[in-house]
Amino acid sequence: MSSGCLSDVEDTINPEKELFEDTIFIDEDGHMKLTWTIDSIQTIRITLELLDGPNIDLYTMSEANYADYEECEPFNYYSQLSDPNTSNTNIEVNVEPGTYVTVIDNTDCGDSAPPDQFPIDENDRARVQYKITAQ
Repeated sequence: MSSGCLSDVEDTINPEKELFEDTIFIDEDGHMKLTWTIDSIQTIRITLELLDGPNIDLYTMSEANYADYEECEPFNYYSQLSDPNTSNTNIEVNVEPGTYVTVIDNTDCGDSAPPDQFPIDENDRARVQYKITAQ
């Protein structure tokens, strides 16, 4: 059996499941929260492309750390499932069972921040295409 055939068999036994997929605008000082749960070790794939606007942050964290993030307090995140200050990312990693929060961030609470245009504050929104799958 060739490795290509084995891959086809694995895809049939354990098909890739789409958790989220969308193209959205995230206003300056805003974020998108995506909560997902897996009940066994799975391969998580996160792809993100910034289509327009300033660089953004992609963080995956626990619900408890999300509470700190939301208050713009110091927070911890899973580095293998995150990509701060990015315009394009493609993550693939095996993940333990649990509930996770993935945040697409256009605030100054993370590593990147929308530009400051004092005294005129225009909305530096980001247009983002993303997809999260589990297999």
